Amino acid sequence: MPRNVRAPLAGCLACTAGLGLVALFAYGSESVQTADRSLRDRLLAEPGSTAHSVAATAMHLGDPVALVLLTALACGIGVARGMKHEAVAGLFVIVGANLTTQLLKILVSHPRFRSLFGAEQFAWDGFPSGHTTAVASLTIAFAFVSPARARPFVLGLGACLTVVVGGSMVVLHRHFPSDIAGGALVAAAWGFGALAVLRATAGAPGDDKGGGRKKEGDRTRPAAHSPRRAAISVK
Repeated sequence: MPRNVRAPLAGCLACTAGLGLVALFAYGSESVQTADRSLRDRLLAEPGSTAHSVAATAMHLGDPVALVLLTALACGIGVARGMKHEAVAGLFVIVGANLTTQLLKILVSHPRFRSLFGAEQFAWDGFPSGHTTAVASLTIAFAFVSPARARPFVLGLGACLTVVVGGSMVVLHRHFPSDIAGGALVAAAWGFGALAVLRATAGAPGDDKGGGRKKEGDRTRPAAHSPRRAAISVK
């Protein structure tokens, strides 16, 4: 196995294992459940408050309509920049991560904290958070199709938005913090997996796939001498 494939593959496996542990403790550990509820209670905002209003607005970044529109934008950027493989990888991450989250919601949909909540119960249990998965997967997709120099900024901005949207779901009493962590881990696992596939097929983001000559400003040079770059550097 190529060395540059091992790191993202290890990242994929680590995120998958982390997701399993989060689910296991969130549903099976009373101490973790108590801490989960305690953190959620600290973040709750009263309806009509500024925090509640901001959260109610921010959460729409993870709505289905926004997900579809931003997915189309990411794919369009990839195609326009001649990065079709990266655009496909981004679409793969978005579709795979969000389908995984919806399937997990069904598989682990059973009550939590009944003995702790008393009359204050969620109408349903939403592990992992779909809104968090949506924003995190979009972040990865945009990173794949972004210029190399812009990727740190794209990933940083996307991480901030993921935290804001995930936190908004807690503030609005729609999710537990463990649900937010689960949603982020689902997206990260798919992102690392897609990166591993791109590298394994010598199609890491930023590579020239035309097999001819690669432009550098106003000059060209043989693609054979072009350095290969990965969308996300994992060391």
